[in-house]
Amino acid sequence: MYRRELPRVYELRDLIQYSSSPDAYFQNFEKSLSEIPPKLKQFRDIERDLQGLDAEAWAFLKSEVTPLLAARDSKRGWQLLFDKLNQAKAFNYLKEVGYLNIRFVPPSAVRGQQTPDLQAEGALCEVKTINISEIEAHRRYSGGVGSSTDQLDEGFFRKLSSDLRKAKAQMVAYGAGQNTKHVAYVIVNFDDSLHEYADRYQRQIDRYIAGDPVPGLQVVVFDIKPPFYAAMS
Repeated sequence: MYRRELPRVYELRDLIQYSSSPDAYFQNFEKSLSEIPPKLKQFRDIERDLQGLDAEAWAFLKSEVTPLLAARDSKRGWQLLFDKLNQAKAFNYLKEVGYLNIRFVPPSAVRGQQTPDLQAEGALCEVKTINISEIEAHRRYSGGVGSSTDQLDEGFFRKLSSDLRKAKAQMVAYGAGQNTKHVAYVIVNFDDSLHEYADRYQRQIDRYIAGDPVPGLQVVVFDIKPPFYAAMS
């Protein structure tokens, strides 16, 4: 039903089309798309991101996500799969701002050697996804009642600082020349599942970044869903 609209998503689905494992993604996929409008919107957005990749980049990313299609975590589901798919967002960002010859960087064959996710002429880019906290993951898993606040806590900023420092370290370790820009592309999924306070959170993050918490990162890009994104159809 949706194959024409979501061709690259369906390429992924076809990789596990005959899997009966409960850990495999895409179970009852078409039915859920037709019954859950926000899910259909999410996959339309994912398809748009994937369509931005050239053939070489798509082949690489597809090979990277293949083992994650059946890697289900008991609390967080297929979070690793979607974290990897998020790298397409950064690819498209680099393309939109004018970088050329963008490619994914394969993992190093040298044990322990760090690499960034993407390289272009004049830039390296590392993608980080900040997902919901362990407390929120447990609450959703157990079905507990939660509450939202319009203030990000210290735990969020510790996680953000740690991810930015790791991103910088990965790009510095890779090298690529003195004039190469280091770009951190950060996708944020808040504990507030509706992203009701996304605008307020964005202002708090902007103030934090203005303090230059990780010197040497020339560009930090945040990808944050708008308020009530999950309720949109």
